[in-house]
Amino acid sequence: MHETIIAQQIVRAVRSEVDARGASACRSIDVELGQLEGLDAKDLQAAFDLEAAGTPLDGARLQVTTVPATAVCPSCKAAKPFELPHSHTHEIPRAVCPDCGAALEFRGGRGFVVRRAALVVEDP
Repeated sequence: MHETIIAQQIVRAVRSEVDARGASACRSIDVELGQLEGLDAKDLQAAFDLEAAGTPLDGARLQVTTVPATAVCPSCKAAKPFELPHSHTHEIPRAVCPDCGAALEFRGGRGFVVRRAALVVEDP
């Protein structure tokens, strides 16, 4: 379900550019997706395909780059390694510092950004 909402937002943003530039189609879209979103690129593509059907974005390929999150210990003031558990929830995981046991704070790795869209624009 979460991937559907993001796919809808991608379609809305790129359709706005398609309309503004008078493009007839879109071939590919480069998207940066936060690691903590917990989405698989294949699932996002499938949701995008459904949302883009019948629009100028129909058939466009998403090129998804995952943006990593950083876990920081507020006590040690240092970045700490962490692994995301494999689950279908979209909550930020709870993790503790391996050195002092304090709850780690996650920075970055959320949301998404459309970086580029390859549009087909006909010469006048």
